[in-house]
Amino acid sequence: MDNLSLVKSLVEKLANNLNVPVSCKIRIFPNLQDTLSYAKMLEDAGCSLLAVHGRTRDEKDGRKFRANWEAIKAVRNVVRIPVLANGNIRHIDDVHSCLEETGADGVLSADPLLENPALFAGYRTAEWGLGVAGMKEDDKLDQAELLIEYLRFCERYPVPWRIIRSHVHKLLGEWFRIQPSVREDFNKQYKLTFEFLYDLVNRLKELGVRIPLYVKDTQQAVSAN
Repeated sequence: MDNLSLVKSLVEKLANNLNVPVSCKIRIFPNLQDTLSYAKMLEDAGCSLLAVHGRTRDEKDGRKFRANWEAIKAVRNVVRIPVLANGNIRHIDDVHSCLEETGADGVLSADPLLENPALFAGYRTAEWGLGVAGMKEDDKLDQAELLIEYLRFCERYPVPWRIIRSHVHKLLGEWFRIQPSVREDFNKQYKLTFEFLYDLVNRLKELGVRIPLYVKDTQQAVSAN
């Protein structure tokens, strides 16, 4: 963002020499007009799809700084290419609100999706579901089940263990807070194996740890109508 001429030349080089569309993802500038000029520059350089994170590069903490959906809306209004909105997507209701308020063509989610890969299917973590009217505990799906599904994918499609370790922390962070001894054993495990990780999930279950995911209570909604 300090060298926009370089960014422009990179996008032009890609757009002129690849047979596939070029997408870009940006953060906003503190000044809206700078952000709009940035977006139009990328479009003119050959960008075919633009993702806009509605925070500045100094606003790293998503819990502390709310994404600026108005800035994303402004970008959507000045470019002709599809725009994806990023920021403040914690559950499916945020998805609908963001699309409505920004006019974006789609949304992205980062940390909340790592913690809850079922976000786009309508599931919420306890942080956003517990005590919320119209939500109920799901008695089948939870983050441990999602982790098992993830690990099975990793066995079929190998990825670096450091990535798997990071995802385990994201998915089971709240579970580890209830049983810190299990977290300590996980952190001490220098070399991970799938057997160890499956056993870790079983150990948490045997200790009685279960934090449910939450879904909309469709029966309650029908009754209300």
